[in-house]
Amino acid sequence: MAEKIPGWLERVLLPQLSELKGDVNALDAKMEGEFNTVHSEIKRLDQKIEGVDQRLGQRVDGLDQRLGQRIDSLDQKLTARIDSLDAKLTQKIDGVEKGIDGVDKRIEGVDKRIDDLGQRMDVVQRLATVEAKVQELESRR
Repeated sequence: MAEKIPGWLERVLLPQLSELKGDVNALDAKMEGEFNTVHSEIKRLDQKIEGVDQRLGQRVDGLDQRLGQRIDSLDQKLTARIDSLDAKLTQKIDGVEKGIDGVDKRIEGVDKRIDDLGQRMDVVQRLATVEAKVQELESRR
């Protein structure tokens, strides 16, 4: 194939092709350098991201621990308050029940008095009847 290329064309093109080959090699070397620079920057950024991720993880763990402690503390306080309120309510309910028992006893006493009054009224009515009969008998005499 090289035999078919005229000599004058070969003399014109070969220096330009050699020059282009040199330019391509230079461009390749430059691109390789840029690639290495970008690659090192990516590595540096990865390391920074890992450092930030690690610090953020530690902070989140610390916050989680403190939040857990606060929740436990609040839970203990609420449990203590609920227990205290339960005890107070139980005491008050017991007091009310005792008061109700006292009222029941008073009602029983009132019922007895009413029964006694009913019996007394029967006696009073009978006495009134007897007095009326006695007066009637006395008036006949």
